[in-house]
Amino acid sequence: MCKGPIRCGFIYTCGGTLKGKNGTIESPGYPHGYPNGANCTWVIVAEERNRIHIVFQSFAVEEEYDFLSLYDGHPHPANFRTRLTGFQVPAPVTSTGSVFSLRLTSDFAVSAHGFKIYYEELQSSSCGNPGVPAKGILNGTRFNVGDRIQYRCVPGYTLDGHAQLTCVTSTSNVAAWDFPVPICRAEDTCGGTFRSSSGVISSSDFKNDYKNSGECTWTIVADPGDTISLVFTDFQMDSKFDYLEVEGSEPPSIWLSGTNIPVPIVSNKNWLRLHFVTDNSHRHKGFTAQYQVKRSGDFKSRGVKLLPGKDNTSKFAIMNEGGVKQVSNDCSDPGEPENGRRMGDDFSIGAMVGFTCDGDHVLQGSKSITCQRVAEVLAAWSDHPPVCKVKTCGSNLYGPSGTFTSPNFPIQYESNSQCVWIITASNPNKVIQINFEEFDLELGYDTLTIGDGGEVGDSRTIIQVLTGSFVPDLIVSMTHQMWLHLQSDESVGSIGFKINYKEIDKESCGDPGIPLYGFREGAGFSNGDVLRFECQFGFELIGERTISCQNNNQWSANIPICIFPCLSNFTAASGTVLSPDYPEGYGNNLNCVWLIIAEPGSRIQLAFNDFDLEPPYDFLTVRDGELLGRFTGAEVPSHLTSNSNILQLEFQADHSMSGRGFNISYS
Repeated sequence: MCKGPIRCGFIYTCGGTLKGKNGTIESPGYPHGYPNGANCTWVIVAEERNRIHIVFQSFAVEEEYDFLSLYDGHPHPANFRTRLTGFQVPAPVTSTGSVFSLRLTSDFAVSAHGFKIYYEELQSSSCGNPGVPAKGILNGTRFNVGDRIQYRCVPGYTLDGHAQLTCVTSTSNVAAWDFPVPICRAEDTCGGTFRSSSGVISSSDFKNDYKNSGECTWTIVADPGDTISLVFTDFQMDSKFDYLEVEGSEPPSIWLSGTNIPVPIVSNKNWLRLHFVTDNSHRHKGFTAQYQVKRSGDFKSRGVKLLPGKDNTSKFAIMNEGGVKQVSNDCSDPGEPENGRRMGDDFSIGAMVGFTCDGDHVLQGSKSITCQRVAEVLAAWSDHPPVCKVKTCGSNLYGPSGTFTSPNFPIQYESNSQCVWIITASNPNKVIQINFEEFDLELGYDTLTIGDGGEVGDSRTIIQVLTGSFVPDLIVSMTHQMWLHLQSDESVGSIGFKINYKEIDKESCGDPGIPLYGFREGAGFSNGDVLRFECQFGFELIGERTISCQNNNQWSANIPICIFPCLSNFTAASGTVLSPDYPEGYGNNLNCVWLIIAEPGSRIQLAFNDFDLEPPYDFLTVRDGELLGRFTGAEVPSHLTSNSNILQLEFQADHSMSGRGFNISYS
């Protein structure tokens, strides 16, 4: 028989790697309650190019103290998607890739009955069941590309969002619903759907203190391919009890609270959803935000490839009403690009037309497009017609090696840039390898397209399209030439990039390096070679343990990283707690929990050796049942001693900027 809650918790085993077409995940002890001090991680792995769809069949987790964190990939901070707590059954979730992870963490006090989750592997042509909102009704049982489903609400509730969803093929060539699942809002309550190109959203009765015990949800919906920017003009919330969750951006879910005005948010979809929650006792001003829809324009489309020519009425008939008035066997005239020309005048289904640009311009988009049947009755081009952009910067570069940067680096690059670099090896039997020292582009709006050979802009030769700040370790060409095309829009930019290049042997992926705090087995970098990585004792390997050099000269994955675990239990008499990646900077969107557990009757002392967090957005909270301290900024805190034998450290970081982190000794 167990003598205490922590010791009882140790009899459970949980977590693991799951493979197979479908299965069930249950929290340890379900449905009789999970243990205190739990730290369980499940990693679901599907076949390559397939995705993972999870459905919550039951969910009850002690609110605000125990959490289920979801990761779109391996359980690394960069893949963090959202954090779930409380007693409301969450909506279904679909991964963007073939790996999805879940991590349960519980404190040392009360628990709940836990959760039961069903998961299944989705083919690339399936969107999966998107679920039914509370007080909603779903009509439709097929969820493959081309299928449509319809939502409505029970009497007394108003539907916010799109009533009809269509399973379409996204720009990344995977099946996805064209809009988020709508919600059913009680009539005469706050919230709503916004479809205009700009507007203002304010929490309930903003000019006065917002009402207690309320929830509001607003959905902003734009055309497929468009994106939405959200700028806060006022923001005042109780940081302990009230929050605003924003969905539809990168990361997929952003949680905001406190009294500091958040940084602007840009969607990576054609919608944003704001969910405002306030408790039943605290009263603050709330928030006001302005939104602006940014039209897709010149190939900024990140929406669906449903392209019925230039007549927008046809698009609205399909996307909004769910019907088409007549069958079409011809695509609309795609026109000729300015400063370029088109080859081909046949616009019937199956026909292909091509495009070229004048010598001082670069082709942006597909070199050729095909008229094809879409949604059974509509003819549509396989992609947007390209445009020809004048070259504004860039150069021709030659081997064996060198370095180049974006304009003005590390100052912001200019808006409306069209920069082209062509790298040519000194020997035609060599290929080009590039690696990034720095990389930061305006997420979603500015891109660096990398292609093989010297035919700049041809979509058929594209190796990667990069945006934001996450890039591969290495990129290698298939031929002796590589082209890079930087495109920036008319708005604010970022610092840009610094790239090193060198020529290497053909049929090689190049040396990917060795992770910090890790080591590597294997020394070959040619096609077919396999490398294996391990971490030093005490560090957790995040990513692929083995990678292989593929025939396209790209490694099958980035090298893994070795991190100090973000969620751990410490039972040794003394030790050290480090923030992730200390001292290089801990990154964004973190929620780390460490439990230090001593012998009954003992107390625990913390000594802060180094401390640097972004104030006031990132902070470390220390509890032993009662709050002992909440720390932020660069001032090193004083020593701290617990009143019991259990100490919890919880570290939270927001979605932007970071500090050096912290180094804490305990005894």
